[in-house]
Amino acid sequence: MVGNAYKTNDELIKIIKETEVDTSYAYESDRFLDERIGFLSSNCDHVLDVGKCSRDRFKLFRKDQITTVDISQYDGYPDVVDDLCNINTLKWDSFDGIICMSVLEHVYAPHLAVDNLRKLLKKDGYCLIHVPFFYRYHGSLDLKMQDYYRFSRDGVAYLFRDFGEVTIYPIRGSHSSIFNLFRFWKPRVEKIFGQSANKAIDKIGGLFSRGDEALTQVSGYYLWVRK
Repeated sequence: MVGNAYKTNDELIKIIKETEVDTSYAYESDRFLDERIGFLSSNCDHVLDVGKCSRDRFKLFRKDQITTVDISQYDGYPDVVDDLCNINTLKWDSFDGIICMSVLEHVYAPHLAVDNLRKLLKKDGYCLIHVPFFYRYHGSLDLKMQDYYRFSRDGVAYLFRDFGEVTIYPIRGSHSSIFNLFRFWKPRVEKIFGQSANKAIDKIGGLFSRGDEALTQVSGYYLWVRK
């Protein structure tokens, strides 16, 4: 039994170490999203937007190109009501692009949701993901939207292990991510100073911390995955 445990842990270590991590967009989320969502709008015929999370970039898509899905029905939204953890309406292998940002922390079973994203995606299709790691609770007071999970580098490497290609992109640095917990930080400090404040904080903090924290102690991650 002990031998099996060691074998399992060796396999987990292999998954994590073999998953590519790219820090080049740590302070350039807008550029990353412009590039990736721009790619999907230019190269995909049928895109699924979970929670209409593309936000202002939703306008990049033609109406016949993109489908929105949510677990609840609102006025004029979404196109399809379905549960990402228990698909009943959407069809497997239907989309060559999927956008699922800031959603997986709100689903009750993220391992089922990720498996279903893979099944919904056509072969060679692309999926753009965002998950938080070091971030405050952000469910609604009436609990119509719940906030269940946070995701580490190791966790997302494992969750997306069955995709053909996976790249993880850390967001912010190990010290500036602490300030992101405060509600005023993004709308006030980052809006005024951009990412220069975060860079300065991480440069100073980096003098007193390990280099690997730039990969593991961050505010969240983008993932760019291919089936």
